[in-house]
Amino acid sequence: MSKFRQMSNINKYGVCDFSIVPVRKNPTSTSELVTQLIFGELYTITNKSEKWSYIKIQDDLYNGWINNSQINIISKSDFDKLKLIKPRLSLEVIGHIFNNTGKTLIPIGSLINSCEYLNYTFQGKSSDQVNNDLIKIAMKYINSPYLWGGKSPLGIDCSGFTQMVYKINGINIKRDASQQAIQGKLIRKKELKPGDLAFFGESEKSITHVGIMLNKSKIIHAFGKVQINQVNADGIYNSIDKKITHKLVYFRSY
Repeated sequence: MSKFRQMSNINKYGVCDFSIVPVRKNPTSTSELVTQLIFGELYTITNKSEKWSYIKIQDDLYNGWINNSQINIISKSDFDKLKLIKPRLSLEVIGHIFNNTGKTLIPIGSLINSCEYLNYTFQGKSSDQVNNDLIKIAMKYINSPYLWGGKSPLGIDCSGFTQMVYKINGINIKRDASQQAIQGKLIRKKELKPGDLAFFGESEKSITHVGIMLNKSKIIHAFGKVQINQVNADGIYNSIDKKITHKLVYFRSY
């Protein structure tokens, strides 16, 4: 008999009530981090063991395991209500929410629609209070350390960076670079505008890296840290090491 039980009758529903929750490839704390939940994100639970639950994140349909100690179950009716509310996201690099137990830190891009439901109040700028700009939001992540599977300024990977910047600007794209590479519209370099994405890898079928174009010759991307580099016809040029670090495949606009 499987040690996991399939929740076949009715999926259970949840909302992230922690700052950040690790989502892992396998149901163990030593398993690879594949992505993160950040405050306010919705998910469904499809499998469950004694200590772990297999979830699907509502925004990008990404799957992985989270520890049951970090699960927050909500009703289907509340899930449906929260899902239909126009998203409001925190624009503070590290923001604050408050309840009767005190202050909790939340990262930029947290879905603060969920605050009222979770009995928190939010103080700070949100995505419904300013005129968002892809480049301005991208620059908020500058120098954030690289973390495989990360989605916050405390640690972020290349596709987590592009996904979060676009999400804050009201555009939902998939989680992985290879998934993002088949969305949007394929464009030529002369058609590039600030905020378009550039994809890198060995071929069109092997995309391994993505970044946000600042103009036709500069890119901001997560590699070691979120940084700005030059881009030429061959790819991303590292001026310190004097070499191409990522081979250019194509550009896409959303």
